[in-house]
Amino acid sequence: MASWIDDITTDNPVWLTRMDGHMGLANSLALKLAGINTLSEDPIGGAIMRSSHGEPTGLLIDAAMKLILPCIPEVSVDERREALLRASNLALTRGVTTVVDFGRYFPGASVEHSWEDLSDVYQWADSLEKMKIRVCLFFPMETWSRLLDLVKTAGRTLSNWIYLGGIKAFADGSLGSNSALFHEPYVDEPRNYGLEVMDFESLFNMTAASDKVGLQVAIHAIGDRANDMVLDMYESVISTNGKRDRRFRVKFVAPS
Repeated sequence: MASWIDDITTDNPVWLTRMDGHMGLANSLALKLAGINTLSEDPIGGAIMRSSHGEPTGLLIDAAMKLILPCIPEVSVDERREALLRASNLALTRGVTTVVDFGRYFPGASVEHSWEDLSDVYQWADSLEKMKIRVCLFFPMETWSRLLDLVKTAGRTLSNWIYLGGIKAFADGSLGSNSALFHEPYVDEPRNYGLEVMDFESLFNMTAASDKVGLQVAIHAIGDRANDMVLDMYESVISTNGKRDRRFRVKFVAPS
């Protein structure tokens, strides 16, 4: 796969991400810089796609993307601020006045990105009266206690424009990356059932803890197996924490 772009990217490392954020393609130079080779092991919740000879093809799926992300320069604060202003203007032209932002958080990415955007982008814009649309923000589940501390000190409504929504996690990958978790294998990959992106025991423990203190939980689940596991987990959490008016969310359910 890296050979698809190697001929036109001989002098520069290149990393191309799929629009859903669950897969990317690196050229050979980028793989070399990241130290990804035949000896590299698949991280939990991710896959390094390989040739029949065991050579990395350049395709990295879900958590495997974290192997290359440290080599990529971070988007500057100014660029992120400009992106917010331009996206807000576009949203208003479409009649959209409120959005839910699940952040720059995807398998393999830093959990700090969402928090950096809160302080460096949203609160910056709010302080200068540049906010044009209301935002409901979700943060990585791994940081649920941090969100709880913020809610306790500042409340959920930080301003007329910024609302703290809850926390998000991933149960599986995506259909386009063949990493959504199914009971049956993929037709074009008979040995592939998809990926369990996060250990389900950890996912249950963090979900139960977040729910117990009143944080809304949203979990990405596309495949039927992932959805079955998440729904069963939600039922167990309700049994553990008791019934109340909560709003569990499952994002991106795939049609069967």
